[in-house]
Amino acid sequence: MISQTRPFQHARPGFSLIELTAVLVILGILMAGAAVAIPAQIERARIKTTKTSMRTVQTQIESYRAENAGDAPASLAALIPSFMKEGSELDAFKEPFYYLPTPGSTRAYELRSGGPDKEMGTEDDINLWTMDVTTGD
Repeated sequence: MISQTRPFQHARPGFSLIELTAVLVILGILMAGAAVAIPAQIERARIKTTKTSMRTVQTQIESYRAENAGDAPASLAALIPSFMKEGSELDAFKEPFYYLPTPGSTRAYELRSGGPDKEMGTEDDINLWTMDVTTGD
């Protein structure tokens, strides 16, 4: 009796081309979703960081005022290095905060950031006096 053996009877286990293609398609979909979501998360994080930095700068301005008979500093540069480190005058978008002393006004000064578009006077500006620190908006 002649024994017939099939050449693929003892084939090695592995993945088929269809299985590999399916995995690559799934990975592609996941990466595309992440590519869309990550920039928005980064922007929200920068907004929240800017708000937190503004509260820190506010504390330093108030410390300056306490030591200078209630007068606000002429500029944020006047706070360096005695009240804050260099670089603290920048928001999370690497732009300087807009600071303006306003003597005789309800508030002794204005402190703002241009926000994500880095331009003052636009809808996304962040104002120390009207912002909500708990949200990224």
